[in-house]
Amino acid sequence: MDKYMEIAFKEAKKALKTDDVPVGAVIVENGKIIAKAHNTREKKKLVTRHAEINAVEKACKKKKNWYLNDCELYVTLEPCKMCMGAIEQARIKTIIYAAPRDKIDNLKMPEVKQGKGVENSQELLKSFFKNKRK
Repeated sequence: MDKYMEIAFKEAKKALKTDDVPVGAVIVENGKIIAKAHNTREKKKLVTRHAEINAVEKACKKKKNWYLNDCELYVTLEPCKMCMGAIEQARIKTIIYAAPRDKIDNLKMPEVKQGKGVENSQELLKSFFKNKRK
C-alpha cells in the first residue's frame, strides 16, 4: 500500500474513538504531507465534518490560500458529492481513494426547485466578477 494511503488509514482509525465512520484523508503537495484528517461528524455534531473537508480546510489554512491545484488527496473512501464539490472548488488535481462508495450510501436526494430572482442573482454575480477582473 502507498505510504500516504497508510497514513490515511491511521487517520481513519482515529475516527473510531468518537464513533465516527472510519474515513481518513491526507493531502500531499510535491511529495510533502500538508494536511491529514479524519471524520469528526459525530464528535462535532456537524454534518460537514467529513475527513476530506477537514483535510481541505487544514491545507488551506496551512497554505493561507484556498487554491490546492498542485495537491493530491489520498482518502480511504471514495468522496461523497459534498466532498467532491469542496475538492473541485479547491482545485485539487488528483484523488486517490481506497474503497468505492457505491455500496455505502443509501441517501435520498432532496427535491430541488428553482425559485424567483434569476435576473437579480445573475446581475449580482456578473457585477462581482466584472469588478474582480478590472
